[in-house]
Amino acid sequence: MTQQRQTAEKQEDLFIYNYVADKQVGRNKIFLQHNLITLLEQGEKVVHYADHATVVKDTQFALLSSGNCLMTEKLPVNNHYRSTMLFFDNAGLAKFFIKYASIIEKIGVRPGKDDKPFIVFEKDAFIRNYIAYLKFIQPKTSFSDKKVELKFEELMLYLLEKYPTEMISFQTRSQGEYSDFEIRKAVEQNITGNLTLEELAFLCHTSVSTFKRRFRKIYGMAPRQYFLQRRMELATSLLLQNENPGEVFYKVGFENHSSFSQSFKQVYGISPKQFQQQKMS
Repeated sequence: MTQQRQTAEKQEDLFIYNYVADKQVGRNKIFLQHNLITLLEQGEKVVHYADHATVVKDTQFALLSSGNCLMTEKLPVNNHYRSTMLFFDNAGLAKFFIKYASIIEKIGVRPGKDDKPFIVFEKDAFIRNYIAYLKFIQPKTSFSDKKVELKFEELMLYLLEKYPTEMISFQTRSQGEYSDFEIRKAVEQNITGNLTLEELAFLCHTSVSTFKRRFRKIYGMAPRQYFLQRRMELATSLLLQNENPGEVFYKVGFENHSSFSQSFKQVYGISPKQFQQQKMS
């Protein structure tokens, strides 16, 4: 990957990072020590948290919470990925909400029920102009720190005014250890997601060994056995709906038809096509 980094401001709780890539890369494990506002300019970003996933397009921008996630950056047709990212920690977030507490109280909204670790917004004229301005902030000058701080507050005030429920929910979202219920959600949301065991453990903020132990306690079987069982159940359901066996494999989380057929035979003793013919005849 070719990448460039320009840090317009680099202090403990707030900094800007300009990122450019011209080669496709696979899924990357990311531990976000800071919250992140990612302002895409070219390309797409696919983001996975434990029980949520989304695609961010270059007509959008996203607010991501700190913590474990998986990211894949997709290049556009002209093979250039570009993003301006604004990082801020929880102390910086708290500082903002304390400073503008009187305004927030007047808004009179409560956190929403949706506690996703990210929020995706559509770009508008304000955001496009905002991205353009950030590029004029020169790093390592006597004024750059304050400029970045003011631009951060400006963006947060704009989002708070336009999306009050979402922003207040983001501010109050718990970052605690994953409970068994939350691990269940992460697993159920990724039955067909083709994530590795290591990636699932990472998303659930645990080591692989801890994830396996907690998984067996919750489900009474090993992850490999459980995922195979669930995928086969889904596969048989699709086959009984007369789905083409050659198209079922990717819908149930297999990388190719050959591995799907082999696994299906191990479980049912016959091929997916034979199973479908027997049940549909």
